[in-house]
Amino acid sequence: MFDRLPPARTDSLMQLGLLMQADPRADKIDLGVGTYRDERGAIPIMAAVKTAEQTILNTQTSKGYVGPAGDREFALRLQDATFPGLEAAAAGRLAWIQTPGGTGALRLALQLIAQANPGAHVWIGTPTWPAHLPLIEAVGLKAQTYSHLDADGAANVEALNATLAQAQSGDVVLLHGCCHNPTGADLSLDAWREAAMVAANRGLTPLIDLAYPGLGDGVEEDVAGVRALLDVCETALVALSCSKSFGLYRDRAGMLMMLSGSVATAANLGQTAAGQARLLWSNPPDHGAAVVKAVLSSPELTHQWRAELDAMRVRVNAVRARLSGIPLQRLDLSRLSQQRGMFALLPLSGDQVLALRERHAVYVDASGRINVAGLNDSNFARFAAGLADVDLA
Repeated sequence: MFDRLPPARTDSLMQLGLLMQADPRADKIDLGVGTYRDERGAIPIMAAVKTAEQTILNTQTSKGYVGPAGDREFALRLQDATFPGLEAAAAGRLAWIQTPGGTGALRLALQLIAQANPGAHVWIGTPTWPAHLPLIEAVGLKAQTYSHLDADGAANVEALNATLAQAQSGDVVLLHGCCHNPTGADLSLDAWREAAMVAANRGLTPLIDLAYPGLGDGVEEDVAGVRALLDVCETALVALSCSKSFGLYRDRAGMLMMLSGSVATAANLGQTAAGQARLLWSNPPDHGAAVVKAVLSSPELTHQWRAELDAMRVRVNAVRARLSGIPLQRLDLSRLSQQRGMFALLPLSGDQVLALRERHAVYVDASGRINVAGLNDSNFARFAAGLADVDLA
């Protein structure tokens, strides 16, 4: 039976990781996988998270199921920490469900869209996170793409507006909430507000992938555009991940926020989402969500977490600024300091990416995407030298 399966879809980042594992050189530079790394190159556990985990260890009395909808207190505290005082929440128009990370939230959101409107088109700017298009296709929806970047490497607001004008009522537009992956090119707040008004007027449903709040300019600043959208749209979906902002990558903590036009619709939407979740993963994992709840339940731990997140952001932005100043003859990295988040899309050819790997042990995705948090004082000069070398190729 299984010999009839078509060839598996290749994942460039997984392949890159396998190549790096097989490389015996000790001075390898990993700029592929999207995890925050500190100055020592480690993927740290936040001190606030460690304290919360110890509290959970000392006080937890059960490993029972949390139910398909998940932990209500986790969801409400995360919602309040991200979008405090949201009018739709106070009006009862907002439903939520705990999910296994942001990917689980996206998958469930798309499942709900396919159930509610199987003919909907999902509009998305490219390049985008590699899993977006397969997730859309997996539920039988059709993706329509436009160019996210303009000729100057900034977010292509004109293309977005043209897309929104072309989309039909009931269609979906998938947007990165902040710290665009892979480009780092975010929409301005004015562009968000304009897009929100057009989406609301045309009956479009925004689906927001919000994976990096706090790693651009600060939590409030990073979600301001999404908040502007939630304030005017009747329907919207927000896939919220705790993987990056809390460093809980393997613990799979996330949430899907679902905005609807009425209290009754919100209640039915929440129940429908729980029913779909029962078929997808039955119950969400609890540990990561319990950690987030413990952190956000404590003013002291919340303060500590925000300070740690601030330090992560400062480091990432400092690396971006340093990258933008590398003197190169052909490659132009000047926009990197104006962009935000852990990712940057370098204008590298396939041959240049290969040369970086083979000659300098620098591992970069074939698209030219790098995780800037993989750079530090001990490897930056070698990376810059490698770029200068391939810049002449």
